[in-house]
Amino acid sequence: MPMKAEFADISAVLFDIEGTTTPLEFVHRTLFSYAREKVEVFLKENSARNQVADLIDMLEKSYKDNSAIGKLPQNWSSTDISQRVGSAAKYVKWLISVDSKDPALKELQGLIWEEGYRNGQLHGEVYPDVPEVMERLNRDGIRMAIYSSGSALAQRLIFASTNYGDLTKYLSGFFDTSVGPKRDPKSYANIAGLLKIPSGEILFLSDIIEEITAARASGLKAVQVVREGHNTSRDSFQPTISSLLELF
Repeated sequence: MPMKAEFADISAVLFDIEGTTTPLEFVHRTLFSYAREKVEVFLKENSARNQVADLIDMLEKSYKDNSAIGKLPQNWSSTDISQRVGSAAKYVKWLISVDSKDPALKELQGLIWEEGYRNGQLHGEVYPDVPEVMERLNRDGIRMAIYSSGSALAQRLIFASTNYGDLTKYLSGFFDTSVGPKRDPKSYANIAGLLKIPSGEILFLSDIIEEITAARASGLKAVQVVREGHNTSRDSFQPTISSLLELF
């Protein structure tokens, strides 16, 4: 079954994750809880790794930036590595509690989750319509990519380990906020440039209306996905869909 007429000229589909391809509960209750539980041990065991040491430095800078505007409920101690690790872990837990998009947090979460997927404690979760839609789009020659506030690594881990198998075979790009904030139209122009596809030939799917608005402002087509039981601000000017199969 082909896509609806209004999407006939689409060359690529760009997916959000939370609330679009993957239940919010999986991200917030499973992934965030896992990172919160494991962060201190992970930092203690890996603080000598250059990548992790750099992330601790980034977290300390982020902490100082936030404390300068009075946002933080804690102190940061840097007298030795053990105290730095403890401070970083406490700060990470606070960032998770406020659903921060801090780049260092997102990269660190990806590394923690990578361990969880590797040891079998974590498995990716997607809505049941996702694999069917991806298979159809792939069959029709339409490229697919992901754009999420989670790191590119975290994105790959979710789609590589679902109970429907490895879905990364359908995906040709993983974009995080290194291309720009998700509510900034420039971010979508950057993605179009990286995909080498005209903006008007890309369809963006997300549950967040502010992201839909930003994508449209950049020339993308965009449809809001409102899953059953998911309370979110709705697009008052365009119809929403509750299943990705409604694109066909």
